[in-house]
Amino acid sequence: MKNDSDKREPHQKPKLRLWYVVFVLPLLWALNQSLLRLFGEESPYRAEHSLIGLILLTLYTIFLTRRVNLQVALRFFGLAVIPCYIGTVLPDLDISLLGIGGHRNPVFHGCFAYIGLWFVLGRRSRLANQLVRGFGIGLASHLLWDTWDYGDVRWIAGGTKDRLWLITNGIICLAPLRASAPTD
Repeated sequence: MKNDSDKREPHQKPKLRLWYVVFVLPLLWALNQSLLRLFGEESPYRAEHSLIGLILLTLYTIFLTRRVNLQVALRFFGLAVIPCYIGTVLPDLDISLLGIGGHRNPVFHGCFAYIGLWFVLGRRSRLANQLVRGFGIGLASHLLWDTWDYGDVRWIAGGTKDRLWLITNGIICLAPLRASAPTD
């Protein structure tokens, strides 16, 4: 049985229908709650960051269906969920390591961990590549959400420069997603 995506011409883009939003958002919320319980997290800030990460991961997966078949896109989503969650958590580890006074510093609220993972693991195998991509999506979502919600990065003077730092680093984490897609 053919579905709507099989009927469209290759150059046509799928429409994001309201039922996607009505159906997918509650599923993402439930998945987020499960991840929070799995990792013993109770913070509303953690819940906010991880939900935004899952939403960005879902949007990327929808984008992927334009380039690869649905099975490949869903496999990517399944592989990327945990690394995405870890990417949403990493920037806030500075609180545990440096205390609240060292929170939101450029080392943790930057793309350095992602770039390191990309060069060390991301090009080794397809599996490693997909895991690193998931991490990058989670990290990017945290940085981009902080741009909108907080914007204060330690050791960088001024709100505009802080936000520019967060946006630039978030985009760097997303850049490889556009370059290529998982193939199987």
